[in-house]
Amino acid sequence: MNVKLRQFFASAGDLSVKRFGSPAATYVRHHDALLISAGQPGGLLGVELLGIQVVSMILFPVVWGSLLFQFGLFDFLFEGPKQLLVYLGLMAGGFIFPATNISERAARRKQSIALELPDTLDLLTISVEAGLDFLTALRRVVEKHRPGPLKDELSFFFNQIELGRPRRDALREMANRVKLQDLGAVVSSLIQADRLGASIGPVLKVQSDMLRIRRGQRAEKAAQEAPVKMLAPLVLCIMPAVFLMILAPVFIQMITSYTQ
Repeated sequence: MNVKLRQFFASAGDLSVKRFGSPAATYVRHHDALLISAGQPGGLLGVELLGIQVVSMILFPVVWGSLLFQFGLFDFLFEGPKQLLVYLGLMAGGFIFPATNISERAARRKQSIALELPDTLDLLTISVEAGLDFLTALRRVVEKHRPGPLKDELSFFFNQIELGRPRRDALREMANRVKLQDLGAVVSSLIQADRLGASIGPVLKVQSDMLRIRRGQRAEKAAQEAPVKMLAPLVLCIMPAVFLMILAPVFIQMITSYTQ
């Protein structure tokens, strides 16, 4: 994103925070955490996201109102008192859309990490049981890991360690950034094992087995929900086309017979 454009959005966000006070500041803090969980795309900050939402809220009614007017089929929406509701709805949609996009990014990122975590723990367990210490084994696994959100988070964890951050604090920070239950459970187990001086290998093996069971349960749940999710496109898209293919020849034959 252009620097001047980011400054413009930041100014719009700061103005909104000054105008609405504490609720807006709380909103910005919440979205700062959400952006971190989403991988902070483009280095975007919460106050800049708020500015984008404010600008989008203003532009949405203008753009979509102009498009609907061009079609001419939706003129009835802009007649009488109901046009106020239409404009309010477009403004609400414009404000919500950018934040919804960030929420979807965060959800996809968490899903990717949840899918990759059990296999990564398996490799880490094998490396630790082969005689490597935890950090060396983790570094080897990260070097061979395919690019993705989990590799990015582990690389950031190593950067924190190299800067002198204690391992426990770096692990907690990683769990707080991602806000994923599976990763939080692994981090808690590692910190507990470190405090008690227990061996890391058995802890990693237990966690990888547990996460693999959870991954299987999520897959079973998604498979059970698939028929319900397929029902809407089936009714709206496929069934009308099937009825058209079946009944169109009948109607054509009836019309031909009637005209003769």
